[in-house]
Amino acid sequence: MFDKVSLPVYGENIKSVHTVIPELLALFEANDIHATWATVGMLMHKNKTALLAALPEKSLQPEYSNPELSSYHHIENSYIGADEFEDPHHFGASLINQILETKGQELASHTFSHYYCIDGSKNSGAIFAADCKAMRTVVTDYTTSPSSIIFPRNQTNNTALKICKENGITAYRGTEKHFLYNARKESAQTNLFIRGLRLLDHYINISGNHTYPLTKTKETLLTNIPASRFLRPYSQSLRFLETLRLRRIKRAMTHAAKYGEIFHLWWHPHNFGSNRKENMQNLMELLNHYKTLKEEYDMGSKNMRDIEELTKTLSE
Repeated sequence: MFDKVSLPVYGENIKSVHTVIPELLALFEANDIHATWATVGMLMHKNKTALLAALPEKSLQPEYSNPELSSYHHIENSYIGADEFEDPHHFGASLINQILETKGQELASHTFSHYYCIDGSKNSGAIFAADCKAMRTVVTDYTTSPSSIIFPRNQTNNTALKICKENGITAYRGTEKHFLYNARKESAQTNLFIRGLRLLDHYINISGNHTYPLTKTKETLLTNIPASRFLRPYSQSLRFLETLRLRRIKRAMTHAAKYGEIFHLWWHPHNFGSNRKENMQNLMELLNHYKTLKEEYDMGSKNMRDIEELTKTLSE
């Protein structure tokens, strides 16, 4: 989030992740929810010494027209503490262990450096390959190499997909099939018209349910498991619209259950960093709806690795 908001403004949301993730894991385990946790590799190091030693050489670090998009720029120009105890904003090794110890949870890649595959410019292929290598190295300190990836800001292209495949990635989260959610450069994502319609789409069905049959996930390079809906965090100023927002999600879930399709819900743990009680209540309402759909339509919960495994049966 460093390229979006400052630490003084958003730091408490980030720090609260150390409370939010254990709560989510307990909730998922109690409700047999299989989830994918896409993690930035830099956050997985146990201390600053290990982080600095793991950075690719300077020539293989990202180059953006706006240098402030780079996490390497952030490391050079911001204070980072010695370890997770001193600096819970930049380290999360203990959280990785908790995720891996919880049944049904998948540890996936969010790239090593929160790399933007479209904004990246000069030598982007080699830079992303180095990023993938660094990610594999840090993940193998905990578990096997990740098989799923969620691209930061959904920025991807064929070059990135090919490099992912070469690095053992078999599935990724694509965008919703609507122009509002197309992958764009970061500067284009701030377009007020696009942002306004996306906001409205959380409450009124503008773009569709975004559910799809399993057969639609298989692609030439990687299995595409597109997003269906972002679980927007609770907003005090928009609290009078909460019923509409949750109804929008539940209707799409119901559609998926009735027709045996996939519904892919996603959010960031730091989205629950403030208004935690309200956000957890909203999530519980959705989980209760899921349990109803499970009883009525035999709906199941799968993480991305589970879905990718299912796609293998399509060609058998």
